[in-house]
Amino acid sequence: MPPRLLVIDDDAALNLALCAHFEDRGWRVTGVHNCAAGLAATTGATFDVVLLDVQLPDGEGVELLGRLLEIDPDLPVILITGGRDIERAMQAIAAGAFDWLSKPFEPAELERLVDRAHAARQATAADGAETDDAPARTLVGESRALLEIGKTLARVAPSDTRVLITGESGTGKEVIARLVHTYSGRRGPFVAVNCAALVETLLESELFGHERGAFTGAHAAKPGKFEQAAEGTLFLDEVGELPPTMQAKLLRVLQEGVFERVGGIQTLHTRARIVAATNRDLLVEVAAGRFREDLLYRLAVITLHVPPLRERREDILPLARHLLARAGRRLGLATVALAPDAEARLRARDWPGNVRELDNVLARALLHARGPVLTADL
Repeated sequence: MPPRLLVIDDDAALNLALCAHFEDRGWRVTGVHNCAAGLAATTGATFDVVLLDVQLPDGEGVELLGRLLEIDPDLPVILITGGRDIERAMQAIAAGAFDWLSKPFEPAELERLVDRAHAARQATAADGAETDDAPARTLVGESRALLEIGKTLARVAPSDTRVLITGESGTGKEVIARLVHTYSGRRGPFVAVNCAALVETLLESELFGHERGAFTGAHAAKPGKFEQAAEGTLFLDEVGELPPTMQAKLLRVLQEGVFERVGGIQTLHTRARIVAATNRDLLVEVAAGRFREDLLYRLAVITLHVPPLRERREDILPLARHLLARAGRRLGLATVALAPDAEARLRARDWPGNVRELDNVLARALLHARGPVLTADL
């Protein structure tokens, strides 16, 4: 079966030319000219790649991008922009676009981009169901707060700037950290460590590694998270839980870029980018003497605050649809829709556990669903 391409562009001549070009290359192509038609096309069929113009007669391409990714979170969408739309293109990348191309462009350049997007689509399909540790590609939601986070991500991700992400538990801080890494262009891996999950002695070994014989049970040398992250990103979750001695050791790494393994004498260097997260107010912790002020300012070059769901209720339904689709793939179950009364109940709830709680409720409801529509008794 030939791969399917959707072209959404209101320039009739360009739309026709793109359709003809890719049909000649063996694609099955659908061309539409506005947001409504594009949304209708993806609701009724599955596409392998989408070419999306940044400006359409009935709306912004970036807004349509979010709707398309709600329907199919793994859909590669390539944004086509004018020469002065670079900022919107970067916003689209932060929102989950596969890539972007500025007019005018060479056919060969577009072909390479479409082929790369198609290869990514095939790889995703081959990998099977999305897992909880799959790379984040998009922020799901419509709130002003999320839009501002996306704009900041677009500016900050390509740099080496350290980022501190704050917010209540379950708000999706690690998703944002992964997005910073995804759009940073760094060659190394994303490595995460929960600073609250280990006692101090184990945490030091986890972060910095240890040499053979450094302590009882250390039968072999082991690299720590700083070495594992190498040229990538090290995510320090719950950094506000670090004990004072570990705060001092982390500060040295941030200031000098060097450390030693536990039990070692060789000084090692790191180029990993540091992204940290906390559910505490670190300024309060500093005032109480529980967190180092100099460490806070080293970590928080840029601060991103993720509000709880109760303060951004317009994000609840887009998130719910996204999480239902993901749970369906993970559990091997058919996709279900939300009835109006279910949507109202979801929006009315305060969600003290935030996105994590919403995800659990929807996965449980999906397992017990008796039909293609979830009602208010979910």
